Amino acid sequence: MARSSAWLSLSLTFLVLFNGCFARQSYQQSPNECQFRQINAFEPTLRIQAEGGVTEFWDPYNQQFQCGGAHLYRHIIQPRGLLLPSYTNAPLVAYVEQGQGEFGIVVPGCAETYQSFQQSEQGGSSFLDRHQKIGSYKQGDIIVFPESAVHWLFNSGNEQTVLVVLQDTSNDANQLDANPLRFFLAGNSQQNQGSSQQGQREQGRKQGQREQGQQGQREQGQGQQQHGGRQELMTERLKEQLGYNGNILAGFDVQIVKDALNTDMETAQKIVGERSQEDRGHIITVDRDLQLIVPSSSSEQHQTRKQGGGSSNGLEETLCTARVRQNIDNPRRADIFDPQAGRFTTLNSLTLPIFGQVRLSAARGILNRNWGVVPRWTMNAHSFIYVTKGSAQVQIVNHQGETILDQQVQEGQLFLVPQNFAVVKQAGEQGFEWVEFNTNENAMFNTLSGRTSTLAGLPSDIIAASYELSSSKAQSLKQNMNSVWFYQASSSSPWSSSSGRSAFI
Repeated sequence: MARSSAWLSLSLTFLVLFNGCFARQSYQQSPNECQFRQINAFEPTLRIQAEGGVTEFWDPYNQQFQCGGAHLYRHIIQPRGLLLPSYTNAPLVAYVEQGQGEFGIVVPGCAETYQSFQQSEQGGSSFLDRHQKIGSYKQGDIIVFPESAVHWLFNSGNEQTVLVVLQDTSNDANQLDANPLRFFLAGNSQQNQGSSQQGQREQGRKQGQREQGQQGQREQGQGQQQHGGRQELMTERLKEQLGYNGNILAGFDVQIVKDALNTDMETAQKIVGERSQEDRGHIITVDRDLQLIVPSSSSEQHQTRKQGGGSSNGLEETLCTARVRQNIDNPRRADIFDPQAGRFTTLNSLTLPIFGQVRLSAARGILNRNWGVVPRWTMNAHSFIYVTKGSAQVQIVNHQGETILDQQVQEGQLFLVPQNFAVVKQAGEQGFEWVEFNTNENAMFNTLSGRTSTLAGLPSDIIAASYELSSSKAQSLKQNMNSVWFYQASSSSPWSSSSGRSAFI
């Protein structure tokens, strides 16, 4: 018995040593591709067109997104446009840059608490519809969509909706690959359309050859290929890889769908996308009025007061009634505010608890002309910065003191600030506004200057010794840090567009 125990202990020891050596060997041999030697701010490079709008993608294979573990895209939905019901392999955080409308998130197991009945002439009531909670959105809202929860969005306003979305594919909830996959539950069947579309293309090609001749057709095809062939190929490949080219129900036998849904064959064929010959895409235009059960403002207030008491279960408390939307544009919600410089507003798991589930957070910043944010770094998250208005000169510095981004960023552009990399922003002539998505539910920031900064927390003698300053200079440096977050550019600043006094406020 003692000998067996000794052998067991020895075997476990070798196993631990082997695993440790293997882990170190694997780490040493694997190439370190995420050095972030250079970062660029750029606009979306790929787009998927649909009937009721378009989705624009920042290149998902760009190193910034591969290393940052998240991907971003932008839905532009026309009035009366409907983003078809779908779910994703990773949680989403969206910012409503423009527009208004309604959205819905279907959480399995939650009750259909929104219901409508119609009074009949005999005094009874007849059922009209019943569904899960619907929310409304407007400009400035942050909306959280949990992973694998089916959601949809409808633009009921008079202007187009612009929705900037981050999909966190490195989230623990994602057990698939690093691609931002989307699974649509409706739409045309790409498989069923493929043969007919291929036949139409072939017929058109032959007709053109007969009319124009073989040589003319070849020249025309070469010109088209040079103009947009590569872009079309990349778009088609993107649609196929990310799931924007079809309806997942089309993969099932239509008879199985008919039986499972207890419906007729014609309805089943429409559900899988066989009945429509037109490729409407993932955003469709709704011609008729949608009869959605959406409470008015007074009804929402009454419902909120009513929800305070009564019995409930744990699922309803944690998921079914969770707030998924919060407006981040309201100046009264600012965490840091200076009427001359600007403001900064954060949303995290403390202010919007669902962020604790998806392990993400968001922030909104506004800088006035010729004001800047002191150099700072995010201690526990990557930050994806999307420019909503104006411009700014931005510098990002890595751990070796190298400037990996020195660029004037413009409206509509996006860039990544990696964790612990220092960044400084200084607004241009038109000011600077941005929204940032952080890959931690409680992103923590550290600043170089200001009352609560790193330098302010160091003893004067440590500052003097580190920077070869006199004691009086070190004390003066700390005393001049009168504010927390902003600075005003001086006239000698290479980024300044007007004269001003240099000061940390």
